Amino acid sequence: MAGADLGNALATGWRPQPQPAAIVLAPGEAVLAQAPVRLWQHIGQDVTYNQGFFVAFGSPLLVGASLLGSALYNGSQRRRAEVAAAVQWRPTATGQLFLTNHRIALGLSSGWLDIAYPYLRASSVDAIGMIIMMDGQPPVRLEVWPPHWFFVLMRFLAYGETVQVDVPPHLRDPAPLGTGPGAPPNGRPTGA
Repeated sequence: MAGADLGNALATGWRPQPQPAAIVLAPGEAVLAQAPVRLWQHIGQDVTYNQGFFVAFGSPLLVGASLLGSALYNGSQRRRAEVAAAVQWRPTATGQLFLTNHRIALGLSSGWLDIAYPYLRASSVDAIGMIIMMDGQPPVRLEVWPPHWFFVLMRFLAYGETVQVDVPPHLRDPAPLGTGPGAPPNGRPTGA
C-alpha cells in the first residue's frame, strides 16, 4: 500500500520534492503534495419534521385506531428527524488540498482554509481520509486518495515522524512507491 511504502521510504531517507502550485507561499514554504479533497465535518444539524393529527369519527374503535395511527406516525417522524439531526460525518465542501512543510492548505468551494501544523491537536486516518482535530473545533475529515499516503506525509511534515503503516500481507501491493502522489518523475525514491 502507498502509505506503507512512503513510511518505509521516509525512514530510509527519501524526501519528497517541491511541486509547483498556484498558491501563495511563505518564505521557505514548499508544496510537497496536492490532490482533490472533500471536507467532512463531524457535526449535527437542525432538522424539522411534520406532525400529523388525524381523527376518524364514528365508532369508538375507529376513533381509537385513528388516534393510535396518528401517534405512531408522529413518533416515527420524530425518530427519523432525531437520526438525521444526530452528530455524524457530513460532507461540507470540495476543493484542492495542498500539503506544505508549514501547513495543510485547503482551497475549498466554501472558501480558503489553512491549518498550520502547530494547531493540530490529534490526527488519524481511516479508509476515507485523514481525520484532523484542532482546539475548539469539531473534527474534520479530509477525504483524499490515497488516504494513508497523505496521512504518512502529513505526520512527517507536521512532526518529523516516520509513521510505519502496518498492512496485512494479503493486502500488500508489490507496486513501487513511485505510483503515489508527489512521486518523482522516474517513479523511484531518491537513492533507491
